[in-house]
Amino acid sequence: MKKRIHTHSVFGDTRLESRFDTLLSISSRRLNSSIGKAQPNWASTKATYRFWDNKSVHPEALIAYQFSKIEAGWGAEKMLLQVCDWTELDYTGSRSAATLGPLSYKRQRGFHLYNSMIVSHLGCPLGLLKQSYHTRTDANFGTSKSQCNQRILADKETAHWVEHFQRGQDLVTAREDLQMVFVADREADFMELFAQRTVERMHFIIRSQHDRKLSDGASNLVPRVNTWPVQGIYEAQVMHSKTRKMRKARLEVRFGALEVQLSKPLPQKKGLPAMRLFVVDVRETGNQDEAIHWRLLTTLPVESFAQAAIVIQYYIWRWLIERFHFLLKSGGAAVEKLQLATPQRLKNAITTFSLAAMDAFKLRYLAQNNPDENIYSLGISEVEHKVLYTYAHKKLGLTTGFDPDNPPSIKEYCITLGRIAGFFPSKKQTIPGLLILTRARERLDTLVDAYLTFQ
Repeated sequence: MKKRIHTHSVFGDTRLESRFDTLLSISSRRLNSSIGKAQPNWASTKATYRFWDNKSVHPEALIAYQFSKIEAGWGAEKMLLQVCDWTELDYTGSRSAATLGPLSYKRQRGFHLYNSMIVSHLGCPLGLLKQSYHTRTDANFGTSKSQCNQRILADKETAHWVEHFQRGQDLVTAREDLQMVFVADREADFMELFAQRTVERMHFIIRSQHDRKLSDGASNLVPRVNTWPVQGIYEAQVMHSKTRKMRKARLEVRFGALEVQLSKPLPQKKGLPAMRLFVVDVRETGNQDEAIHWRLLTTLPVESFAQAAIVIQYYIWRWLIERFHFLLKSGGAAVEKLQLATPQRLKNAITTFSLAAMDAFKLRYLAQNNPDENIYSLGISEVEHKVLYTYAHKKLGLTTGFDPDNPPSIKEYCITLGRIAGFFPSKKQTIPGLLILTRARERLDTLVDAYLTFQ
């Protein structure tokens, strides 16, 4: 008798969904652990490897399945940010190195990982919209810039930026009440991406790296912007480039509208039209060590200082994707230490850990940006609350005990959670960092398991 296959699934089989839900739940609670250590037994470990090896399982399906579950939780959000960036994953010396491509030099093997994170307009991470991988070939390694320019866009690494932008535009098209802002750094500054915008409610904020020709033929972008007067001062918390700590910056703001065009387009770019963009020029004052200078190109209207300030703050939220990549590589998930034999298994594992890492990531930044949220409304169970607060009261001597009728705020919960992993709040750091939180979540999971076992 043939087994019945359930096909109403992004994987083609709903049993794979059930397996992925279990795997994701375990991985999110035990992000610091190796694959074998995180699973309860050898049978579960083998099932994990079989899941990643299944031909129906691939990163796009994993992201799509999880995205369909989290999208409903956005509620009445009408403005979202799609923050996009890439990071390099180095697997030199790993079991899969021979099947991967070159990175900075031919003997360094790995691939590039592109992520698009959905962030609320208030700076709270909500989930991953898209993830893609790029593996360079040995044949194309070392290709000169002029040779790369002769290729069509589909054959370039920059095509990933366009694919991610289009994914956001597809989401906006499907939801008539939604506006989206694609936020990216200088590598996304190319006209093909600008021309990709066909939906009015899809916008972008991209840091400029090119001194573009203006359509009037009289000047270039940079000299023109330099003539604009300062319209105001914007004070913001930004990340220090070396210490990765947040610091305060005073920013001079200039803004205006310009129309840019390609001055000598290559044959494959001749059809690109001139484009009207708003420019927000941001320069830091009073800091000689690492003064900020951002020239932001955007399709959002900027006709007042208040509108310019919104563009600046949206761009500042871009650092969230950098912190997410830190969490993946060094801050808990440590995906570069994976020893998996095939690219398929490796990519599926990285995507699984990426989605699992979002739980700790959202917890950290909800505590920072929405500190008064009730923990039960965010999906934290009463058992987790009870075990954590009972342990913290009896073993750590904290005065706050478990009270199911008076659950703590997400900020209070995060601080208590951090305490079981050695965190002590201070004026400089009031909330535990990502690495501490991932360790604390794993310890709490062990305590919850013990409680349920011996209860």
